[in-house]
Amino acid sequence: MCVATVLAICGALAFVDPSCSLWPFHCPFKLLTGLQCPGCGLQRALHALLRGDVVSAARYNLFLLYAIPYLLAVIVSDVMPRGRRQMRWQALVGNRYVVWFYIISFFAWLIVRNILHI
Repeated sequence: MCVATVLAICGALAFVDPSCSLWPFHCPFKLLTGLQCPGCGLQRALHALLRGDVVSAARYNLFLLYAIPYLLAVIVSDVMPRGRRQMRWQALVGNRYVVWFYIISFFAWLIVRNILHI
């Protein structure tokens, strides 16, 4: 289910440019506060990545490039058949230190991106 959802979203973003279209979601955090959340620019960055433009993706949302390895590990652990291999992947993905590291870096990016206006 998770993989199908990700593929559907990526398929839509590959063909529709969010910066020129009216359908993408607008960030409620930015609408309410005027500040950029860590996810602001995510749709445009994914569109650029799916088009092969890594530089533009980094300009839209640098945190996405940082978080992709963890997101891929979550997807792989979801897809893998039950057994020892999946247990190893889940140990990596579900490790509380790894999870807390990404949570802390997520909020650090929120602060840094608004101070430096990235």
